[in-house]
Amino acid sequence: MGRHHEQKGGVDGRDVRCDCNRWGPRGIGCDDRAKERGLSALLIEKTDTLGGVTAYSAGQLWVAGSFLERAAGIEDSAEAGAAYLRRLGMGFADEEHVRFYADNANPTLEYFTELLDAKFRIVDDLPDYYYGEFPDARREGRLLEVDPYPGASLGQWRKLLRVSPHVQYRLTHEDMWKLGGIARSHTWDRSLLDQREADDELCMGTGLAALFLRGAIEARSEIMTSTSVSELVAEDGRVTGVRIDDGRSFGARFGVLIATGAYDWDPRAMMGFEGIPDVASATPPSVVGDHFRLTAPLGARVVSEPKPMRLGYPIPGRKDDGQAMTGIFRAVSYPYSILVNGDGRRFCDESFYPAIGHALKTIDGRRQAFANWPCWWVFDTKFRSEYSFSSISPGTDFPPEWDVVSADSIEGLAEKMGVDVDAFSDQVRRFNADCADGVDREFGRGERMYSQVSYGDHQAGQHPNLGPVAVGPFYAMRPVLVGTGIPTTGLDTDAVGRVLDYDGRPIEGLYVAGNSSAMLEVGGGYQSGVANMRSLITARSSMFDAASKK
Repeated sequence: MGRHHEQKGGVDGRDVRCDCNRWGPRGIGCDDRAKERGLSALLIEKTDTLGGVTAYSAGQLWVAGSFLERAAGIEDSAEAGAAYLRRLGMGFADEEHVRFYADNANPTLEYFTELLDAKFRIVDDLPDYYYGEFPDARREGRLLEVDPYPGASLGQWRKLLRVSPHVQYRLTHEDMWKLGGIARSHTWDRSLLDQREADDELCMGTGLAALFLRGAIEARSEIMTSTSVSELVAEDGRVTGVRIDDGRSFGARFGVLIATGAYDWDPRAMMGFEGIPDVASATPPSVVGDHFRLTAPLGARVVSEPKPMRLGYPIPGRKDDGQAMTGIFRAVSYPYSILVNGDGRRFCDESFYPAIGHALKTIDGRRQAFANWPCWWVFDTKFRSEYSFSSISPGTDFPPEWDVVSADSIEGLAEKMGVDVDAFSDQVRRFNADCADGVDREFGRGERMYSQVSYGDHQAGQHPNLGPVAVGPFYAMRPVLVGTGIPTTGLDTDAVGRVLDYDGRPIEGLYVAGNSSAMLEVGGGYQSGVANMRSLITARSSMFDAASKK
């Protein structure tokens, strides 16, 4: 950000700049903060669209003790939020980052609410992941989303905004639940959807990205798209600017902020950092780990914490920048289906993706093989008649991209899957018996309120996440592993967002926000809404730090 000059050979003049490979709220937030301090910004976007992974997401923000909670009469505090994050981290979280996030979440929310004239709302009835288990979790109030946002307010920039292929970006969470929930999306009354589309109102992550893009437009930011940064320019150990791919250089008088996302589309990085091979991605193909390439010459340190993997599937006919797109499986949590490993046994609570994701990375040292990967998703004809997923409506033929086998009997399905017939048949029998009692004795599937609300079918009868696999023909599909931009590994920073070198010292003039930085606030765990919110917190704090040096 900041007043700047361009030079062919050298670097001169800009106060602070943001380098956003996936240009979302963290980059825009930097610009807004700098503008308030009398500085200007140049934002450089690698692709020809704006919004990054945020625009693909559900757009949630996680804030403990917000002004919205106070207005709703919900008792909460930053201290309770810090305790929740600490427990979530399993000892991997950094205490400085935990406290900084908890203490600055509400001030950051208030700041951007006022600055952007934004309207955020509590997602009613949506609890923390570990509500009922962690004493400092909350039944509702911490998860927030933006109100429907008018796409027309973006003017000519509207055509450059990314829109999500993964979530219904015309509806809020409340809208979807009133319509019957995601599991019943094929039965929705489309009148509200049609009206929102006619008015071009944007929700979820696409709406959040639109809100911050509008802020940058109003701040008269300079935005360069379809431009890659080739290197950081440094003098005497301080970052003073950037050089782009055509050889031009831009100066940064007080700082450069990197927000290039994770590394999902670099197969070597994904295998090495995530600890499991052959991972696809639900993120834009531009997310290739540019932050590592740019900062390695300066000695930037990287750190890792465990993170769960997700299951997904190829989205039929959908591409992004020429690359086939991968969806995220939510249907594994619906009734009338189970996940089994190569032994034909269930291995997790299918209604809670962290339980799935950590179990997928488990290695059986006796066999020197992954204990639960590859796996099979098994479902019956009742599932096929009740639910849609991806673009496949009930009863529709499966696309050729999907690896699906079917049989009239459980035993016949086991043979086609190549798993032990007796073990698999026994597993299905025991699961079905538990479903009849409304309780999963083996893994506690559906006991968590978050799973029931977010991924359950509340019209299923006895339980939103439980239903027997009992009506033939039966089906089994090989899912794929999919990254969502939530990384195990990122650049090490202090709480403000300054990048640290291998001696633990800040690299002067260099900041990082978003998924390019290590997720030290949550350590070995995750909570929906943290990634977007920590991006805004760091964008605000890092630019305040840079602007204070004026």
